[in-house]
This record gives sequence, C-alpha cells and structure tokens, in this order.
Amino acid sequence: MRLTVSSYSFEAIPLDGALAVVKSMGFNETDIGGFHQRGRASLEPEEVAAQPQKMADDLRRLLDKHQLRACDYFVQFGTSPGHRALTDLDPAVPAKNIKTMEGIAKFVKALGLHNVTVLPGVDEPSRPLEQNLDLAGAGLKRYVEICGEQGAQVSFEPHMGSVADTPELALAIVERAPGVKFAVDYSHFVLQYIPVERIHKLLPHAGHVHIRPARPGKLQTRWAENQIDFVDMIKRLQALNYQGCASIEYVCSDWFDVNQVDTLNETMVTKEALLPYISV
Repeated sequence: MRLTVSSYSFEAIPLDGALAVVKSMGFNETDIGGFHQRGRASLEPEEVAAQPQKMADDLRRLLDKHQLRACDYFVQFGTSPGHRALTDLDPAVPAKNIKTMEGIAKFVKALGLHNVTVLPGVDEPSRPLEQNLDLAGAGLKRYVEICGEQGAQVSFEPHMGSVADTPELALAIVERAPGVKFAVDYSHFVLQYIPVERIHKLLPHAGHVHIRPARPGKLQTRWAENQIDFVDMIKRLQALNYQGCASIEYVCSDWFDVNQVDTLNETMVTKEALLPYISV
C-alpha cells in the first residue's frame, strides 16, 4: 500500500502545474481526475474515450516529465452525481456511459493503469430503492466486464447523495455486481454520523482508498479538526494485505462547503502525519 495524492486537489491550475505540485510535495503517484466540465486539471471522459491512445500518450509525457505514475482515473460523466447517472430514468443514459467506458478502458490499458473509479448513480425517487440498486449493479457489472478485458479493475465510490449512501447499501450493490470494488472514503459516512464499525466492513472490498479528513456533520475539515482514525484504517488495510493506493483527496467546490479548506497546506499536513505509518 502506498500513500498518494489526487492531482485534482489542485484543479485551479492546469494538469501540468498540478502534477508539478504533486511532485514538489514528495509524492511518486497520483490520481487523475476525469470530471466533466470541472476544474483545469481533469481529462474529459468523452475526449479520453474518443482518443484513448492519444490521451494516454499525452498524459504519459506529462507524468514522465514530473517523474510520476498514475494510480487511478476517477471518471464522472456529468456535472453532478445525478447527471448521466447509471440509474437515470432514461435507459439511453447508462447505455451511453457504458459505450464511453469502452473507450476509457482502452485509455487505461494504454496508460498501464490498474484502477478506474466511478460513481454508482443516485436513488431516483420515482422508482423503488431496490430497482435503483439493481440498475446500479447492472451498470457496474458491465463496467467490470469492459475494464476487465483491458486488465483493469473498477471501483465505485459510495458517497453522500448516491444510491449507496450507507455502507449497507454499498455492500448490496457489490452483491449485484461481482468483481466490483469500492473506492473507500470514510468522510461520506462520517458526515452522516455513521459509526466507523459499519464503515470498516467496506475494507475487504477496497480497490482504491481516499483519505479526506472529516468529522460528523462536516464532509471535509482541516487535519487538526479531523475525527477519522486513519492510522487505524491503514492498519486494517495492511492486515487485509491491501496492495493499492491510499490517496489524500482534499477538494475545493461548493458541494457541502468543501471550499473552506486550503487543499495545498492540508495535503502536506496530512502527508506528514501519516508518513510514519505508510510510505509514498
């Protein structure tokens, strides 16, 4: 397991600059954002899907320039979790996502990436929850098949506002999509005052991990205000022989007021606090 960082923590600047920041902070690996129409550091999913080899070659040149490796491509097809969701009421939407994922999988293979992170969809109120879970599971199952053919795994992030906004619902989706992993982020559950004992149950299925300090009622905090025991989480992952990345993931947006934190400073503070327990 390695300590990494999300390049999109610094998405106010272009990707080249964000990668320079990542390297200057002493990291060797980084997550790449694929957020539609967000920030300056993301690679647009549709562009990646349309030109997978070119986009992989361009990104590799940037990574080589800064002596970095990519450990994850985090895909968000829409401008919000409900936009272009796997659970969209229009079946043409998830079908389009699946088609786009075919190109993204080729990009991942060309780049030599091991993991793609995606969102599970939302709980559409006009349908029963079980049906939304079934649709999320069916879509994720197709993602797993598509990316598996290119040698990559798929991890979905259970998050606040999604159809998997509790650990139990996240596990229900795993049952519907064999082979899918979690991008585990405790902050989405701690925000909701969910006890960590329930969150720990996600770790055996971890394919990627986000480290974002939080406390009950607050999705993102400064390290000094953090109430998540990340050292305990790291030790649990090590006991499970987790071989992936644990990526420090501060973000800056209006969503849940996460724009109140200095992502640059807090990334360094968090890195220094965790280095005795996990190496970069």
